[in-house]
Amino acid sequence: MNRDDLVQKRQALLLQMQSIDRLRRGSLSQQFFQARPAAPTARRGPYFVLQGFFHGKKFSERIPPEQAAQVEQDVENYRRFQALAEEYVTLSDQITRLPDQPQESKKNSSRRRSPTNSSRKPPPS
Repeated sequence: MNRDDLVQKRQALLLQMQSIDRLRRGSLSQQFFQARPAAPTARRGPYFVLQGFFHGKKFSERIPPEQAAQVEQDVENYRRFQALAEEYVTLSDQITRLPDQPQESKKNSSRRRSPTNSSRKPPPS
């Protein structure tokens, strides 16, 4: 890919990232609890819990059942955003590594020409 293609692809990634309005970090899980120790098949739940890490600290938040579907979508949006951001970094790295000059011209591609006889000083007379 040339520089213009990479820049265009990077711009498209920015537009995709910008289109994500809602996101939540972490993962949403379901928890169940036993109703009584004597009745192993009776469970209560599901209870939805959003868990993750932020600034090196673990967080855990109970999510009401009516909000679970939206939070799951928000978590998926966060994963998508992270993947797009990683791709953005990769493209930016590729663009940065491209030479500043077009690929066809190399450092020593043209030979140095020695001055011709007509450009030399005439011999002293």
